Amino acid sequence: MNTFALLMREAWVEVRAGLRSGIPLLVFLGLTGYLLMSLANADYVQKMGASDIARNAPSLIYLMSCGCMFFLFFAWAWVFAQPALRDRKAQLEEVLLALPLSLPALLWGRFIGAALVGGLLASSLIVGFLVSPVLGWLGWVPAASIGAPMWSALGFAWVALLLPVSTGIGALYYLLALRSRGLAAPFGLATVLMLLWMFAVVVLKGGHINPLLAASLDPSLFTFAQAQVETWSAAQKSQSLLALTLGFWLNRVLWCAVPLLLLAVVLARTTRQGLMGRRSGAVLAEPPMLLASGVTLPGPLVRSRWPRALWCEARWQVRQLFARRIWWVALGLLLVMGVLSGFVHGVWHARGPMVPRADLTLPLLSSALFLVIAFIVAALVGLVCRRDDVEGFGAMLQATPAPVWLRLLGRVACVLMATLALALVPGLASLLISAIAAPDSLAPGFVLVYQALVFAPPLVELAMLTVLVHALVRRSGLAYATSMLLTFFLVLNHELGLVSYPPYAMAIPAHVGVSLLTGWAPWLGFLATLASLKLAGCLVLLAVAALALPRGPERRRLGDVRRGLLGLPGALLALGIVGLLASGVLLQRHLVEQGDYQSVAEQRAERANWEQRWLPGANAWQVAGGQLQMQVDSAARQVLGQWTLDGVVAAHLDAELPPGLQLTAVSVMGRPVAFEQATAHLRVPLQGCAASGCQVMLNWTLSADGWPAEGEAFWLGPQGVWLEARRVVPRLGLDSERLLRAPALRSEAGLPVAVPRLPRGAEVAVDAVAPAGHWQWQLEVDGQVLTGSSLGPLDFAYAAPLRKDASREHTAREVQEDLDLMSACVARRLGGRSSVEHLSQWPASMGASRLSHGHLLLSQSPNWDVGPTGVGRWTRRAHIAELLARRMLTDASDLRQAPGYLWLSQGVAGALGLLCVEDADGADARATLVKLMADDLTRALASDGEPVGTLADAREQGWAASYAALVSLDWVAAQTPEHLTAMTADVRHGQGWPTAIQGLLGAPSDPAIAAALKRWGPAQ
Repeated sequence: MNTFALLMREAWVEVRAGLRSGIPLLVFLGLTGYLLMSLANADYVQKMGASDIARNAPSLIYLMSCGCMFFLFFAWAWVFAQPALRDRKAQLEEVLLALPLSLPALLWGRFIGAALVGGLLASSLIVGFLVSPVLGWLGWVPAASIGAPMWSALGFAWVALLLPVSTGIGALYYLLALRSRGLAAPFGLATVLMLLWMFAVVVLKGGHINPLLAASLDPSLFTFAQAQVETWSAAQKSQSLLALTLGFWLNRVLWCAVPLLLLAVVLARTTRQGLMGRRSGAVLAEPPMLLASGVTLPGPLVRSRWPRALWCEARWQVRQLFARRIWWVALGLLLVMGVLSGFVHGVWHARGPMVPRADLTLPLLSSALFLVIAFIVAALVGLVCRRDDVEGFGAMLQATPAPVWLRLLGRVACVLMATLALALVPGLASLLISAIAAPDSLAPGFVLVYQALVFAPPLVELAMLTVLVHALVRRSGLAYATSMLLTFFLVLNHELGLVSYPPYAMAIPAHVGVSLLTGWAPWLGFLATLASLKLAGCLVLLAVAALALPRGPERRRLGDVRRGLLGLPGALLALGIVGLLASGVLLQRHLVEQGDYQSVAEQRAERANWEQRWLPGANAWQVAGGQLQMQVDSAARQVLGQWTLDGVVAAHLDAELPPGLQLTAVSVMGRPVAFEQATAHLRVPLQGCAASGCQVMLNWTLSADGWPAEGEAFWLGPQGVWLEARRVVPRLGLDSERLLRAPALRSEAGLPVAVPRLPRGAEVAVDAVAPAGHWQWQLEVDGQVLTGSSLGPLDFAYAAPLRKDASREHTAREVQEDLDLMSACVARRLGGRSSVEHLSQWPASMGASRLSHGHLLLSQSPNWDVGPTGVGRWTRRAHIAELLARRMLTDASDLRQAPGYLWLSQGVAGALGLLCVEDADGADARATLVKLMADDLTRALASDGEPVGTLADAREQGWAASYAALVSLDWVAAQTPEHLTAMTADVRHGQGWPTAIQGLLGAPSDPAIAAALKRWGPAQ
């Protein structure tokens, strides 16, 4: 047989073997299904910045093609390792190598065949986009949201992004498999590739260190694609190809040309003797047995000691893993990556430097490392479960009288130890970062609780699911691919949002608002119950795996399953089911019945119902003032409230209700009246009050017994009280933020495509529960009586933490210095000083910063995390000045959510914050903040989940904050305190916005942004 014929024959054999393995079919079905689910999920499409473009637009093609390589790394590792392992498994290696055939042609043919299969796997994403119109045909998405196939983008993605990576990295996999004669080395390389991706995305790109190096090192090219797509307009996202920059060509050389050149050199020097002399090293040799003197026979066996046998099996499995140097090298590399990530996003952050305390670094490291660790766990479970999967060896072990589950439990013990070791890496990295950069803030106990209750349970759950896959699927290749695909689906579930209910979100860490100020006490009940649910699920998965394990060459019989149910697997199954039911019922009660958990679909339905039910009858209203009395019981987590409103002028009174609030009685002029309460909204009919004012009394109870589902912190409990008016008092009026904005979502909910506006005078007050009036309140918090009064909008806050954050005592002095400095600046620019009587560190995940009736609630992140100098402190000063200015402006104008209110509350206030930083720290500090704000604006506009409209109708959370401040700088800098005072007085009396700023209330203007950057940003 000539060389070319041999090469083609081996390539064809390899292609046929790859197709028959079942992996291509699994990958095509899995990735195509994942892609279709992603495109059908409106939230995911919005997160990708594709709300106003087709769901199969080029930008999505590029991002999805690069983003799905996490799974393909491991699938390619299996495919390219098989040509080097298949003959040895069949015990035909010596026969094959002894044949008088060209060894280079043989090896090259097998690589070419594997490369064809790898390229076929890469095309699964392209096929997914080609079949995306089926979503419109089935009615799962609006038909207009799927455009015609973009053949140029699809071809570019396959030829430029996917195919070179699969071929180049495949060459590295092939070389490692030839050298090691095992699967561990290719899987190890796949893990290293994921670490490189994390380093490029998290450290280099996230830290704004070197975009060129990030694009060159990232094997998936995700950083290269994202860096371009996140700056594109909607038109560019719909038709542009990625620009082939220097980073792209360096990446192709590094991950395609160099590996192929290395493969050519190695194959040219490979000999038959070299291949025959290598062993896989899958099993470590045991120490030699020594003959002891005076040996006596043990006599007949009278009982079996299976616990001791289990201990020996577990010890052997653990030794096979932990005695290897590569295991400790991998842990060390992961630890180094974690430390680097923490420093880049903490100590060296572009908006820092930050002080790396545990409550800052732990969530960051969890997010950065979880994806990598999850894939390592899935690959590790496969290696452990298939380590002694040798022809004939399993049959010998099954011939022993040992229970079928004994070897399984030994493997599981090894997997658990390895998983827990991996779960400790982020915590250890956090401690190392703190020890190096902030030794006074070390909190090992805090870190240990986070790793044990938040990070480890989902990893153990993933490990047990992978064990079950390997027990059910006999063919190792298909089992590996299935487990990796499941891992890919599970860890990216939080991106898709397919499952948002915490008990159902497998292999996902719980969302918690961690803070050294509040500690873990408020979270222990929720975390312990959720961890119990996951561990009970692990018992069920383990029991099913034990029942599914085959014994002997015969097919499984129901009798084997019945005997297993009467043994240890049955006991584990029963225990797991009981644990699932008990913890599931407890979570349902605290999350849904007592809490405010809603799925995304339920939230949208509630907002649509709110608009359909309450908006048609909306009317203007006024109130002169009133008296508020509340009793707060932190131990019972209950609030009783009574609110007397004076001088209410309206046909009916609307109010938005906080979670957990239930009206008990409503009276008008002393007479009880019927009221409507639904969709977190209240409507009280006021007959005869439209002309002359009436007195309205509201009575309610509020229960805060529920557990937060999305990581919001506990604001009321025995551990402390962080009370805000918005949490315990109805907010008078209608909140325009509850309107659905995206046309597709409005059509799906049966609403008109055009977003309606609220009637003038029907809106809620900005940053308050009621507009300006003569207000008095009395709060009784655990027996302590607090009183207050105000002639401005009604808002108050009260904090009674039972513990102090000792690690931030020095930061508190710096914050007070910034507050004094910015107060003087705001007073100088607005002509009056905003009174700040109290300053509080507001725990993480407890809402945004605000100035509430003389009480400055400064959110923990990032204000209490930044260092004493640098960009972080400038940012904090600008933020404090903005909060002070916003409160003065909104109080002076009695601002409501009328069209354009964001220009005043965020634009003018934000511009004043920037100008105050210039006054205190110089023009360079202001220019730096302006440049960062412009970068934020670019990303916000590109990733906005809703069509970008005008500033007059923009949402409070989004692009409006950055845009309004930037384009208002010129106008604000030219105003005197007298002019600003007169402007707010005009707004208060209903005279509208100044004529000079009407042009700013339109859609975002590129010329306006460029002009602001030219004048106020860094010198070009």
